[in-house]
Amino acid sequence: MKVSTSFLFDRATERMSGIQSRLSFTQAQLAASKQILAPSDAPNQAAAIDRLRSEIDRQASHVKTLDMALQHYLAEETALSASNEILTRLKELSIQAANDTLSGDDRKAVAVEMQALRNQLLSLGNSKDDNGNYLFSGTRVSTPAFAEGVDGKVSYQGDQTQTRVPAGVERTVLYTRAGSDVYARVSRQTGTGQSQTISFFDALDQMIKAVHTNDVTGIQVGLGDIDQMKFNMSLAVAQCGSDQQVVQSQMDVLGQTNLRLKSALSSIEDLDYTEAVARMNKEMTALEAAMSSFGKIAALSLFDHLR
Repeated sequence: MKVSTSFLFDRATERMSGIQSRLSFTQAQLAASKQILAPSDAPNQAAAIDRLRSEIDRQASHVKTLDMALQHYLAEETALSASNEILTRLKELSIQAANDTLSGDDRKAVAVEMQALRNQLLSLGNSKDDNGNYLFSGTRVSTPAFAEGVDGKVSYQGDQTQTRVPAGVERTVLYTRAGSDVYARVSRQTGTGQSQTISFFDALDQMIKAVHTNDVTGIQVGLGDIDQMKFNMSLAVAQCGSDQQVVQSQMDVLGQTNLRLKSALSSIEDLDYTEAVARMNKEMTALEAAMSSFGKIAALSLFDHLR
């Protein structure tokens, strides 16, 4: 069989080109710290990487939503706990005002403190979260929950719409609360035995007026109202705490899931440096050998044997 000089040159060039290509690919892998540089390198692995990245992004979105909800709940808890403490103080003052040993002037002094506490409750009802949204306005987050008219009467300006955020598989938690549910109406029995409901701040104002005017009967009615207010407020605090626990638990689950997904992604995507460096050294040695042998072959000539 005849072997031409051009054939030898072509084979040697082709071999060196192949080794050089593999070496360049390995060096590119090391530079990028990735096993796969393009989807065409390993289509199945590239598809798996895309799926894992999409799932990690989705998990991150859930975590961000739940973190916002958790911060919202913390702001709610602060406002609700402070409101509950104020109601406790109002009850103490109401019991004090109901004491028959107090004079009319003494009760007026008590009413002054009660009015200040009532105003503080109104301020807490219009608390905002870290984003400047009103906590207890329902979905009308840019509108103060409660407004006091020129006549001193307080009205609720929010809505009753409740929004929820996902917190696990087929589970959601309440995100917005209506101020009329937290600072809830109280129920009274009329002289005819019928039930009558009065708004939170109207009941407080009537209680304060009764203390100021020395109305013992009104004070007794107000004591019952404050007991209902405290019960409703304690229930709201408990619900807020429960929602926080659910959200925190789900964030822990998402954190573990995210760690598992990243581990799976790393096993497919990340480069084994030890193997890659060993492969690069092997390819460099092979390239040097090919270049050396090509030099020796290129120096061979039939005329050298004829001389």
